[in-house]
Amino acid sequence: MKGGIHLVCGLDTSGRSALLNQYVSAPMHISKPWWDGGLLIVNAINSTAGLFSGDCIESTINIGPGAQMLLTSASASRAHRMPSGRAAVLQSIHVANDGWLEMLPSIFIPHAGSNYFQETSVLLDPGARFLSFETFTPGRVASGESWKFTRYENRFKLACDSRPVARETYSLTPDCPSVKALRDQFPAACHATCYAAGADFPDDLLAAISALHQPECWIGCTRLEAPAIAIRAVSADNIRLTKALTKIRHLLHAAFNRTVPALRRS
Repeated sequence: MKGGIHLVCGLDTSGRSALLNQYVSAPMHISKPWWDGGLLIVNAINSTAGLFSGDCIESTINIGPGAQMLLTSASASRAHRMPSGRAAVLQSIHVANDGWLEMLPSIFIPHAGSNYFQETSVLLDPGARFLSFETFTPGRVASGESWKFTRYENRFKLACDSRPVARETYSLTPDCPSVKALRDQFPAACHATCYAAGADFPDDLLAAISALHQPECWIGCTRLEAPAIAIRAVSADNIRLTKALTKIRHLLHAAFNRTVPALRRS
């Protein structure tokens, strides 16, 4: 199945962030957007059980000047067993001057035998602000399926004012050396990556994030070119990871001088 989401968020005639253009095709679905102050919150989900072999989801997100949007999801994303082929998710993101976008999808769960590919391209104009979180669990841990997927491949690139800021490419298989080293520490390791760009990130912020490092939840933070930082977290389980990411998210919103929005309609 091929489908996707194409959203254009801009300011309406009253100056409020709104979806000025949208196109959604199966299996994707978005709920009715709502506002938290001047922030537009959009909840996107895969309306089926998850991704199967041959599925391709293409998403295009454009944030206009001064517009603000949070794109999140209500439940975990899943890739199911694939005897052959793979599933792919392709994402293209552009944030204009003084625009704000937070990407906060729920955790990704690759089932046993799944083969998943994801590619994300982010372009930020001068003055744009961007925050993204991505979390990964090694499978249905409670069902004894840790590290039973076939392959998980991810490509990510971030550019500010057409200047490359970050490029990340990795491919995980259950028996690759990096995974073996990780499994020696945490048999059911969960993983998260965060990128933040467009604010002043003082040294004490990076120190506060690094101070969240614990024996069963490792956290690292580094500066990138342009006003941007990257954060990586690896945890023994999803509970510890979620708690750490919640604290990190609050720290980052404070750095952006923003209030952390609610993820559910009140």
